[in-house]
Amino acid sequence: MEGLDRERPLSLYIHVPFCSSKCDYCAFYSVPSQAVPDGAIGRYTDLVLGEISALRREWGRPFHTVFIGGGNPAMLGYRRLAEILRAAEADGMPEEATVEINPEDLTDGIMELEGLATRISVGVQSLDPRTLAALGRNSSREAAAAALSRLSGLPFDFNADIITAVPGQAIGGTLRDIEAIASYGPGHISFYCLSFEEGTPLSRRSVPLGDEAEAAFLRAGWKLLSELGYRHYEVSNFAKEGKECLHSKVYWGLGQYVGFGPGAESSVGYGRAVSMRDSEDLGSYLRRPEQTVSFLSADETKEELLLASLRTAYGIDKAEYMRRFGEGFDARYGALISRLDSSWYRDDGSRFALTEEGFLFLDRIILELAMAI
Repeated sequence: MEGLDRERPLSLYIHVPFCSSKCDYCAFYSVPSQAVPDGAIGRYTDLVLGEISALRREWGRPFHTVFIGGGNPAMLGYRRLAEILRAAEADGMPEEATVEINPEDLTDGIMELEGLATRISVGVQSLDPRTLAALGRNSSREAAAAALSRLSGLPFDFNADIITAVPGQAIGGTLRDIEAIASYGPGHISFYCLSFEEGTPLSRRSVPLGDEAEAAFLRAGWKLLSELGYRHYEVSNFAKEGKECLHSKVYWGLGQYVGFGPGAESSVGYGRAVSMRDSEDLGSYLRRPEQTVSFLSADETKEELLLASLRTAYGIDKAEYMRRFGEGFDARYGALISRLDSSWYRDDGSRFALTEEGFLFLDRIILELAMAI
């Protein structure tokens, strides 16, 4: 694979493009079950297994992390998911192997993944029926509660997603969601505002609450999650001690990862990243998987690092920045940082990171710092 840096770890992402029905807010590439051609799931699985095999021959050692997402990976069935994980782990277990599962699809079959997956991510979103209806979510409070209860007794770490600032929702409702979901003991919670993506059914029938209202939801949720023992380690992610998502930290640190499946992205390299995107749709992928390759300049790679790393509580390691780009972080950005509100960031000399208050102004901060590139 062109641009692959063999001195750095490599992670693997598998995008499963199938779902039972598409949620009204979802902008990820997926194909609802009624539109999936006969034999497509088997063909897709064979292609992914072939791509993993080819990458393994080139890489020759364990992947750092593996993540199977979607779409809805459960549409493959647990037997095929286990087959993909076995292929990805043939050279050794990764430090973390995650599979996304919708609550309504979490059955006893999940035990097919024991010893293969270390982590399950379940898209709960809310336990309130009215909020689920507003989201156009194909699930129910009962299914979500059953899935969380089952996961609490299984040999996997697990993450639960929660969406907030949904039209018609009150702050008290989102706090009840957090308390109820946390009571099942997930080590990790993803908590984020509803996004109104262009072209989705949600965006055609509703509008966002507005920046000030969304900030109020976030501040209240962040406070409660902290009180419940979850550390706010990324804008939308919270974890108990030792339960952070290693795979996502690869993205935020501009690490190396390869993605397989329709629309999946890859990024390899170091000072200058090589970005790739797999065939954009299911039909193209099934005919012949091909990756579109973009060679980023050093300045484009710097911008990618700002976009990713400033989302985290760790921010940017200045020594690592020097190693990657051959220049000082302070020399490049110091003048612009001095103009920012001091409550938005922390700078201890070795790292520059945003505070929770800074997270609320993330886009503005990144835009201002990018002017120095």
